[in-house]
Amino acid sequence: MAAYRDTLNTMRAGVIAGFMTRLAGSENKRAGDQFTNVLLMKDSTVTNFLKQMDYYGKSLSVGCTFCHAGAGKWDDDSKDAKKTARVMIELVNMINTQGLAKMAAGGGRAPRISCVTCHRGRQQPGQTLLPQ
Repeated sequence: MAAYRDTLNTMRAGVIAGFMTRLAGSENKRAGDQFTNVLLMKDSTVTNFLKQMDYYGKSLSVGCTFCHAGAGKWDDDSKDAKKTARVMIELVNMINTQGLAKMAAGGGRAPRISCVTCHRGRQQPGQTLLPQ
């Protein structure tokens, strides 16, 4: 399993490096202005957007083509996994901003969830939020 994850990490790093080379000088521009069909995270910088995409891949132990149709087709919405990812991004954001943010009583820091909270490196989320 570790070798598989290493292969995926290497593949994602190569894709990100390719984008960074192609977009050299635009790293701090809005992702929504540099990529087509960005529906969420439009205001993220290109660098942060690509880091977030890599994080999603790491959280589920998948490569880019798990959600995307492939190189040159990044904006294609034909894969169900990409549609599901968008719903999950919105759900995580809603839980963090509308739910867990209320737990920051007394000036403390509110807890946050992320993809790995449920997925724990698996394509399918676990059935419980507690370690199994």
